[in-house]
Amino acid sequence: MNNGLINKKTLLLSAALLGVLGLSGCGNTSDEEKTLAVFSSSIADFKDYIQEADERINGLDVNQQESASELLEILDSMETEFAEFAELSKAQAPNQYESISRLAEQASSDMTMAVSYYHTAYESEEFDKNYADAAYQHYTYSMEAVKYIGMLLKGEDIPENDHVTVQEITNDEHILDRWLSGDKEEDAENETTASD
Repeated sequence: MNNGLINKKTLLLSAALLGVLGLSGCGNTSDEEKTLAVFSSSIADFKDYIQEADERINGLDVNQQESASELLEILDSMETEFAEFAELSKAQAPNQYESISRLAEQASSDMTMAVSYYHTAYESEEFDKNYADAAYQHYTYSMEAVKYIGMLLKGEDIPENDHVTVQEITNDEHILDRWLSGDKEEDAENETTASD
């Protein structure tokens, strides 16, 4: 075996173990910080998944007949991931980011509709453009909700439109500022709401 590869694996494993031990051994880590860390990890995993799915979709060759079935497989996987993310967000989102769970539910619902319509469009005897158009519209809504989740996490204002309205009332620091500052003060509960 390659010694360089073994050394890299050992170094990576050691760093991961030290990180876990460091976090678990910190008596100063509040429950809120732990919740934010778990939630942040879920967000990062979901972001990575979306980027990978986007690359796979954009890498399809539209001139190949089997690309349609590959697209449907990717979309089926996306539907599952979006549903799981919506459930995780509902369970893990800290109070000040409760809008994220609502937006995640909306994204999941729209993705489910998009996948259903895409299947109908591509699996009909003849390609059905009307179903494909409806599928694309729901796919767009789903991805827009995901974009809004990112904007909320960055502390940016969310534009209102005809299918999503977000009202944000907050007196909390930006999530990254809170993590980096080490501020342990209890802030008043923040409310962030999103309604369809």
